[in-house]
Amino acid sequence: MKRHGFLFGSIILMASAMIAKILGAFFRIPLTDLLGGTGMGYFSSAYALFLPIFALSVTGMNTAVSALTAEAAANQQPEYQHALRNNALLLFGSFGLVGSVILYFGADPVCTHLLQNPLASDAVKALSPTVFFCCLSAVWRGVWEGSCFMLPTAVSQALESMIRLFCGLWFCYSVLSHGGSLQQAAAAAIFGVTISTAIGFLSLLCWKKTKAQLPASAVSTTISHKAIRKQLLRLLIPVSFSALVTNMTSLIDLTTVMRCMIALITRSPQTFGLLSAPSRADAIAIANFLYGAFSGLAVTVFNLVPSVTNMLGKSVLPAFASAYAKKDTAQMYTHAVAAIRMTAILAIPAGLGVFTLAEPILLFLFPSRPEEIAIAASPLMILGLAMIFLAISVPIFSMLQAAGSAMEPVRIMLWGIAVKLPCNLLLMQSPSIHLRGAAIATLLCYLVIVIRAVLILRRKTAVSLPMVSICLPPTIGGIGCALTAWYLYHHVSGLGHTALLLAIAGGGIVYLCILRCFGIHRLMASKHANAESASH
Repeated sequence: MKRHGFLFGSIILMASAMIAKILGAFFRIPLTDLLGGTGMGYFSSAYALFLPIFALSVTGMNTAVSALTAEAAANQQPEYQHALRNNALLLFGSFGLVGSVILYFGADPVCTHLLQNPLASDAVKALSPTVFFCCLSAVWRGVWEGSCFMLPTAVSQALESMIRLFCGLWFCYSVLSHGGSLQQAAAAAIFGVTISTAIGFLSLLCWKKTKAQLPASAVSTTISHKAIRKQLLRLLIPVSFSALVTNMTSLIDLTTVMRCMIALITRSPQTFGLLSAPSRADAIAIANFLYGAFSGLAVTVFNLVPSVTNMLGKSVLPAFASAYAKKDTAQMYTHAVAAIRMTAILAIPAGLGVFTLAEPILLFLFPSRPEEIAIAASPLMILGLAMIFLAISVPIFSMLQAAGSAMEPVRIMLWGIAVKLPCNLLLMQSPSIHLRGAAIATLLCYLVIVIRAVLILRRKTAVSLPMVSICLPPTIGGIGCALTAWYLYHHVSGLGHTALLLAIAGGGIVYLCILRCFGIHRLMASKHANAESASH
């Protein structure tokens, strides 16, 4: 704690996470414009494999190392810290190396049989080294964070995002400009991701040594290395399972969208403007284009708003944890309502705005991809509504974690997965729904998650959230905002991209006026004052 106070460290990590999210958006949007639906199908197939691997390493391994390092530091056991670091590097580095080898040599069968996208194998092979580098980075970040030194993690995250942005786009553009195929360009963009993880790892080695890094001669021979490895695995398994579950929605889309689209194209070719059933190779190519348009355009926009509102959800955790520790139900209620209200104020108009202006937003972001926009616009409308429930679920999950129920979000996510998977498989079989089925399944998934989370929070903390009264003013304001924006856009559409900006500005003004009529500004000010007085 001498290096960085808890609050300061949390601010550093939140700032770096925000930078990473922003740079991630700047990476995906121009990349989609370069690769189009076909190239993004290859890229997304590989990148969707990267996300759970990244979550497993960053969340699971990082948490295990950080927790044990902090415990050893608190007990003033520098020799144990050193042994812990070496054992973690050996254990998790071995996991990463084996994982990289398996992913590289298993790329062809994985892409052919599991993903139903054989041409994505080059991108998966280019991705494979990231498993090794992510595992090593997780250990070093855990060492620094357990020593209450958050700056290395923050810098490495921001550096990774910047390198991913520049190398990924540069490699992709270079391949395309020299006449390379979309398959090669997607692999080149993924290789930029691999380079970024390697540089992020190397940056963690550049910081000055701390007590956690003593010379080898300082290590006591009485330390049980086998016991250390057991402790690491004991902490790793439940946290990693939690991280894997939270990424299951993207994995479900990865493993079902291509499969369902291939089956539908073969069974009902006229739905896609074909006169007869195409060959297997042609069906895969069309399905890959559809998946690339969905994941590259619709899902990219879908993730923009929650990436911002997630920071609000995490910020409620310390205050709610303090109130829970004191068994102060009134303060828990105050903090919970304030966090969800602020999230709703941002997420509801944004989600409804995406619902009404899905196509103009896509035209603004991806002007050179009209065919992909025609495919992605309809699913994005539905995802705009799903974005609201996704954003609202985050602060509730944070409050459950603050109340000592760390596994409850995992169980709640399993309920959502139980809805998402069968809905994907059933809805995408319909020729009249097809790709929209994945978006509808996502909407139902997060709706169930929010309902379940509210009920469990009430049971665990006795805090009954008045969701209707919290969300009603932003919903009415959001409807007014969305309708105004839709009306303005269609009356000034001749102005090109400026029309969308004017529509958003007009909708925003109407939204603020409606919120003012509800007195939201006074309500938020009074809640803030109550929270401040309670903290003092």
